[in-house]
Parts: sequence; C-alpha cells; structure tokens
Amino acid sequence: MKVAIRSLPAEYSGNVLERRQKAAAEFLAWAEHHAHEQRLNQSSQAQIEHHPDLQDSESALAQQRVWANRHTHQKHLHDSAMVHLRHH
Repeated sequence: MKVAIRSLPAEYSGNVLERRQKAAAEFLAWAEHHAHEQRLNQSSQAQIEHHPDLQDSESALAQQRVWANRHTHQKHLHDSAMVHLRHH
C-alpha cells in the first residue's frame, strides 16, 4: 500500500497549540471589528429614530429649540477651533 504525503502550506503549523492561539487571535480581531461595526450601525439608527426633528415635528417651538441647539453647538465648535488656532 502506497501512502501519498501532501505538503503543508508554509504558514501551517503542525503544533495544535499554535494553531489554536492563531485561530483565537483571528477570532478576537473579527469579534472586535464586528462589535465596532454593530456600534456604528446602532448609533446611526439611533440618530435616525430618535432625532429631535422627528419629535414634535409639527411644533414650531420644538423646531426653534432644535435650531437653537444646533446653532449653539456650531458656534461652540467654531469658537473652540479659533482658540485652538490662536494658541498653535
């Protein structure tokens, strides 16, 4: 009886412990990436579903409040950027 021996890929290790460690590291990297993607997706959904414009959409006062909050935030970002530029 003749047995054919295949050659193993160069990166393949015959050591079970090394293979398991490599598989565990790859799985952890995938799991972290997947969790990150899930968080991005959930935050995007939350912005769409819980956006202040969608609440009290017929109320002019609510719309004015949303605009004022956005305007205040933009002004704060602008002022902060200007201070940062002046100090560097």
